[in-house]
Amino acid sequence: MNRRGTIISIAAIAALSVLVSMFLDFVDDTRGYRQAGAGADAIVVLTGGRGRTAEGLSLLRKGKGELLILSGVHADADLDSIYLNQVNLVERPSIVLEKFSKSTYENALEVRRIMEERGLKSMVLITSGYHIKRAHYTFSKVMPGIRIEPYSVSTSNFEIDSWYGGKGLGLLAAEFLKYYWYMGRFAVLGGQVPAGGAASGSV
Repeated sequence: MNRRGTIISIAAIAALSVLVSMFLDFVDDTRGYRQAGAGADAIVVLTGGRGRTAEGLSLLRKGKGELLILSGVHADADLDSIYLNQVNLVERPSIVLEKFSKSTYENALEVRRIMEERGLKSMVLITSGYHIKRAHYTFSKVMPGIRIEPYSVSTSNFEIDSWYGGKGLGLLAAEFLKYYWYMGRFAVLGGQVPAGGAASGSV
């Protein structure tokens, strides 16, 4: 191998090492998000992953928030289709279905609008374990001054302590790329990430 080829190989190995190190740090940070228990004004569920909506309703019933916001709900969905007729008449007024957002950033914008309209100042933010780091980062950028308790849900397709098995590695790798894409967009645009950007879908 000539000198130029050697230099390129060394640079590629170094770049790969940095990338792997960044990914492992991302995994460690993701592992640090655990279920919060203090409660808040609102319980916000980012739909699109297993177990999220059920956990939101459970926390509402435990009195962990006065309002449950399901963000990113399909346009044709209603409470009965989401919860299979398990929501009683007393609970229904305390649940808001937000149907406009199509990405994590849009989730944050729409939830901010709802909370501002109702004068709410804190939230429990529920999403899947692989998504919680990007979701918490995005909501913190879009909603400065709002107290956010990130609440990571473990599900059958993802458990942070065994992320390297099954679909876990793929889910985390995708989130790793989306997270740094969001960081870059926030850094360049000061929080104005275009709607329908690279990380479309409330996942």
